[in-house]
This record gives sequence, C-alpha cells and structure tokens, in this order.
Amino acid sequence: MALLARLSENPRLRRLLLMIALPLVLVVLGLWYWSHSERYQDTDNAYVVADQVNVAPQITGRVIQVPVAQNQAVEPGQLLLQIDPEPFKIALDQATANLETVRNQIRAQQAQYLAAEANAAYLQREVDRKTNLAKQDVVSSSKLDDLKTGLTVARQQIAQISASLNGDPSLPYSEQASYKQALASRDQAALQLSYATLKAPAAGVVTEVDIKPGDVVTAGRPVFALVMSGNRWVEANFKETQLTRVHVGQKVEVRVDTYPSRKWTGTVQSIAPGTGSVFSVLPAQNATGNWVKVVQRIPVRIALSLAPGDPDLRAGMSAEVDVDTHYNPFFGEASADPGDDR
Repeated sequence: MALLARLSENPRLRRLLLMIALPLVLVVLGLWYWSHSERYQDTDNAYVVADQVNVAPQITGRVIQVPVAQNQAVEPGQLLLQIDPEPFKIALDQATANLETVRNQIRAQQAQYLAAEANAAYLQREVDRKTNLAKQDVVSSSKLDDLKTGLTVARQQIAQISASLNGDPSLPYSEQASYKQALASRDQAALQLSYATLKAPAAGVVTEVDIKPGDVVTAGRPVFALVMSGNRWVEANFKETQLTRVHVGQKVEVRVDTYPSRKWTGTVQSIAPGTGSVFSVLPAQNATGNWVKVVQRIPVRIALSLAPGDPDLRAGMSAEVDVDTHYNPFFGEASADPGDDR
C-alpha cells in the first residue's frame, strides 16, 4: 500500500517503473509465445478420415431388390442388393447336369476298358492256340491272321480308352481330369449365383445409393459406397517446415469444427514418405526451370482415442490439431515419451 501511495504521489517514479516493467512484461510474453510455438506444431489443414469401400457387383445383371436407403446404417452380412438370380440358377442346373453326365461317361468308359481287356486276353489265348494248330496245318493262315488283327484292334481300343481316362482307368471317377473340369464348372456356376446377392462386408453407413429395381448393373462398377463404423483417424497436412521435431508416438490434441467445445487426444501414428504434390495426378516438374518454390505439405496420420459416448465423427469433417513435440528452445529437446519412434 505504501508503494502504491508513493507511486500515486510521485509521477516521475511511476513513469520510471512503467518504462522498466512494460518492456519486461513484453519480453516475458514474447519469450513465452516463442517457446510455445517452438514446442507445439499446429495446423487447421486436417480432416477426419474413415475406412470406406465401394460396393460393386461381381456379375452383370438386372436388379430386382434394393433393401437399403441413402445414409442407412447396416450390419455385417445385411442384404444390400439383389440381382435377378434366375439366369445363374439355370447355368448352375446345366453345370450340375453336365457333371452327372461326365460321371456316367467315366463309369461307362471304365466298364468298356474292362471289357476290352477281357476281349484282348481272350484273343491273345486264341492266337497262341491257333498258332500251334497252324503249324500242324489244322487251322488256316487266314483264320490266324483274322485273330491277330482282332487282337491288334482290341489293344488299340484299350489304349484309346486309357488315354480318355487320364492314363489310369483304375482311378475313381472323382479323380479323373474330365470330372474335375466339370466339377470346377459347376462350382463356378454356383459362385456366380452367390454373387447375385450383395451383402455388407462390415458395419457402417451406405451412401451414394443411386440404384433402383429394374436397373442393370455391370460387374466391377460401384453402385454405392459404405463408410465403415468404428475406426476413425485424422489426416493433418503440415507444412514441411513444421515437421522438424514431429515424430511417431507424440501426443496430439484434436478439435473438430463441428464440436468446438470438445477435445480429443491422439497420437502421431505415421508420417507420409512424400509430400502431397508427389502423389498428385500431375506432380511438380521442377527440373524445367520454370517453377516457384513453395512450402510443401506432408500428410501426417493421427490415431484418435475415442471413448464411448463421444459424438459421431464423420468422414471429411474439418479439424485442428496441435502436436506436442516436447521441445524446449531454452534447454533443447526433451526426452521422448515411451513409444516414440525417432
């Protein structure tokens, strides 16, 4: 109180004190701001990202049912789209019938092979017997020649049947190449039929639903998108000059524009190996000599710590991130947190 009274009574002392205190306060504030800006790196060029997949049919066909609507939440395995299955059922019936036919053909060929072997054995015995009789002029040479010709034909028949049975007539029909081929055709037809029903690969929300019954969809062409539930992260695009002391594992504070009163904590999960311009459709060609140097931005992936009851973070929401690098400009870089990857 006495000091305040003296200051109020002595304008000269008051001016002297202000001349000393005000610059000192400004210096302290400047040092604090400088040290804070050196330790914390922030950017508002950041967005929430979610896993998403384009839902595309694997067959071409006419749509008969679309049981989901725009922005509808779905569960894993829930029906998303039904393509007319009748053409594929017919193809499956044909393949199944062909499989049965091939099986019967193999069995018939195996029976023919056994019969041909028995016939060849009989003819061989007859040739041996008639050869001895021909030496005694009991059997004519023409009769013996007919038997030899029949034996040759029987052996050729055996070779032909054996070749059609994959060289081993003793194998069961299920091991024969023709049966395996017919079985693969049947399985392929069954697989095509299963593709007529599109189901959700994971829980999430369907969007870009612009398909209706009667439309014809094409194999490989996306019909709508699915934004998966659960995993959310932030992709922050820092200036390259800001990443001098940013490392994997450092703590991050995240604010989302939609929820300005809330904060999320996160961790630097990874830093891209190149700037955004490197992976663009038309990357910069600085070797031409006609260029202007600009500060590049490098994507940094930030894993979020989400808790039950947190507001829903939707893909594409704008965010602001603040990375704590633990750097103190007065004492140098502090020791890293456990888990830092330097």
